[in-house]
Amino acid sequence: MYIRQTDLFWGLNQNVVNRVMGIACREAYEPGDVLFRSDDAARHLFILAQGEVQIAMEETGGRVYTGNRVGEAFGWGCLIDSNTYGGNAICATPVVVLKLDRDRLLKLLDHDMESGYLFFKHLSRALGGRLVQAYHRMSETDPRGNHGKT
Repeated sequence: MYIRQTDLFWGLNQNVVNRVMGIACREAYEPGDVLFRSDDAARHLFILAQGEVQIAMEETGGRVYTGNRVGEAFGWGCLIDSNTYGGNAICATPVVVLKLDRDRLLKLLDHDMESGYLFFKHLSRALGGRLVQAYHRMSETDPRGNHGKT
């Protein structure tokens, strides 16, 4: 199952992982389908099972991140007290995701504090990595023509 391939769930109690798998809904989408838009209510975490999803900011329209690795998570804003998503998630190819309800997931993690701690530790590492990637992408396309040089 794809949950086991997701970095966020590595090292968690197997009972917790099994319960997470039990609340996951498998959904398929076509290219161009929108999983969520900026300012939609942030209620779900998505785990990529197949395909490629482009995350873009509505204000700029530019791609911020491409999710294309099996087990990759996105829509994580729902887990950090954000009431809305911060960008648009658009399917670039046929996509299959596991969709996790925020409230149900958080309740599971609350019942096993060690697993909850590990989950959020993994989440912070993933977010940090994406932030670094976004920084590098922005510095490579510096509008002043510096191409990453200061």
